[in-house]
Amino acid sequence: MTWLIAAAAMTVVLLAAARATLTWVRRAVVLVLVHGRSMSPAYLPGDWVVGRRVAAARLRRGDVVIVDMPPTGRAPEGHTLLGRLTIKRVAALPGDALPAGVLGGGPGAPVPAGHVVVLGDNQALSTDSRHHGPVPSAWVVGRAVRKAHLPGMRTVQPRDATRKRRSGAVEHRSGAGNEPAAPSD
Repeated sequence: MTWLIAAAAMTVVLLAAARATLTWVRRAVVLVLVHGRSMSPAYLPGDWVVGRRVAAARLRRGDVVIVDMPPTGRAPEGHTLLGRLTIKRVAALPGDALPAGVLGGGPGAPVPAGHVVVLGDNQALSTDSRHHGPVPSAWVVGRAVRKAHLPGMRTVQPRDATRKRRSGAVEHRSGAGNEPAAPSD
């Protein structure tokens, strides 16, 4: 009978530890599925990205970040609008000069305090600070750590790659006219 009580106590302790670990993971880590091509070639549609939540003060130029960006680029004061997570690269931090083409002042104007400039690697297909201006640091959910290759998570292959693999065709692009329309990200 004593062993039964000990086993029950051990089970309770293990379940509590598992719950605490899961709670920590949910608060510290974010998992995002890439949909658009704004960060290609680094991140392609169908890639899973693991992000770690970080304080805005720990961001550095060049970091790839996960941003909770409203479609309009604006949210009610003090709030973010969940559901529009996007991945972009930090181009400028508070106090840095605004890069050319970014809304919010002339080139060379400083990035406002509490804001960062984020740009997509594939600027032709990216909706970013060039369209919305610097984004509030509070909208940065985390820093991308790595691509995730988890068992059971199916990576979505772009239609072009599947078609090329089947036909053995080699891609030749002569201009933007060959690119299928993709939603901007």
